[in-house]
Amino acid sequence: MQRMITEQPPIIPCSKGHAARHMLDLRRPSAGGGHSVECACSTTARHLIFEEAHAEWCLMHGQRAPIRRPPAKRSVFPSELAQLQLSL
Repeated sequence: MQRMITEQPPIIPCSKGHAARHMLDLRRPSAGGGHSVECACSTTARHLIFEEAHAEWCLMHGQRAPIRRPPAKRSVFPSELAQLQLSL
């Protein structure tokens, strides 16, 4: 079973201008499942994670893959929170 996943921001079109689609095949990887990017004229191999399929897509069509930065660490308490000086 395959599903088309909408990406934000959208995937760059191919070098011929066709719209690209992120496809997820829900079968296990050994059965040919995984993430791929395809359009009317080309498709990538199946990959375990979308970022690898997207990087292959950009390489196939001569474009630089966008850098996806990991989310910044969030602290539990805001930095401006007052600290109480407690002592025994």
